[in-house]
Amino acid sequence: ANAFGFHFLEQLGVNLPSSPENQVIVQELLDTKQRLSGLSKSSLKSLPIMSDLKKIQTMAILENVMIRCYQSQSKYFPIIAIRMVRITLQYGSSKYSAVAFAAIALSFVTVFGDFTGGSALARMSLSLLDVHNNRLLPDVHALTYGAVILWKDPIQSVLPHLLYGYRIAEKSGYIGSTGHACAMFYSYRAFFSGSELSSLGKEVALFMRKSERDKRKVMSLSFLPISKGISYIGGSTTSQDTNDFIEEEDMDQFNNNHEFAVCECFLVVKLCCDVVFRRFDALKSIARKYIDCRANGIAQYVNIHRYFYGGLVSLHFYRENRDQFWLDRATHAISMMETWAAESVWNFENKLYLLQAEYHYAFDEMEDAATKYRLAIESSQKHRFVHEEAVACEQAADFHMEMGNKDLADELMKR
Repeated sequence: ANAFGFHFLEQLGVNLPSSPENQVIVQELLDTKQRLSGLSKSSLKSLPIMSDLKKIQTMAILENVMIRCYQSQSKYFPIIAIRMVRITLQYGSSKYSAVAFAAIALSFVTVFGDFTGGSALARMSLSLLDVHNNRLLPDVHALTYGAVILWKDPIQSVLPHLLYGYRIAEKSGYIGSTGHACAMFYSYRAFFSGSELSSLGKEVALFMRKSERDKRKVMSLSFLPISKGISYIGGSTTSQDTNDFIEEEDMDQFNNNHEFAVCECFLVVKLCCDVVFRRFDALKSIARKYIDCRANGIAQYVNIHRYFYGGLVSLHFYRENRDQFWLDRATHAISMMETWAAESVWNFENKLYLLQAEYHYAFDEMEDAATKYRLAIESSQKHRFVHEEAVACEQAADFHMEMGNKDLADELMKR
């Protein structure tokens, strides 16, 4: 389908590189960043409406191919977004322009780690929805709220917008790939931000049924670990062994089939569930094999929790055996969390404090560890990460029990 789209675009005068190299992508994005540096939300909204029918047709094809490239994680994704932005600036805005600016916003985040600039562009793309009809609102919400704005704004604040994107797609009679993406993004972000599990479980079950009905294989597989994780943590399963639904052989199969996104989804849910129930022994083999899974995509949401729970696991094993492998992963996780906490105290401060507490504990810096445990608990409570507050209390209780502070450890475990 993409090959056909590329051929059609060539006939319309849009030339794309035969094989986009990283340096070409970076340079084109830098040029685009410079071109957009003086653009404000009001000036973007005041652009004339695109009237050239050939350009509108070109934008429609570009948008369709770009979304397919996003799904396949093709390097053409930012290149096509750049072409769409250039056409918009030259010929005026269309209903496809909002998706183009959302895609550029995501590219700034993933390629440059420019969370502030990406978030600003994401808000610009949302403003264009006021100018044009909202048929493409699910596309825009999936990219902006699902992958960009959450790096700056409280994660809980993006959930209604993702759910709204899904509802709009559902109401149109055709959910489509981006409608299902809104549902999947909502499910993972709701789960990891501490949403109430009973109602979330019902929503996820519905999302799964509809993705299966629409024959969205990868999407259905991506819902599976979160559904099982909800059952596991919520206590609606009789087994307390995550290996019952996340087996190493399954992850090997996904990895061998190059279904890396699915593999990573299974990994982060397993890390979370086994850390919550302190089943570290169940993690050793699978964590060592897959903890570096997709390490090149550092600005993807799922990596927040791979680094957070993976860092906690790494520090646990480092305390046990002083294996440099685990310390290297832990220090990298702390470094990433420091970077993200500088962008959003709300979303990342509590995670950073807990990783730092475990690091101090590993090096017998007990006073510093006690302080960081306390700060992690307070920050989790303040920023409404209920499940992470529970994890922090459990980790702190183990620490204080080791220090001989049994009363404090008991108090923490009762929270």
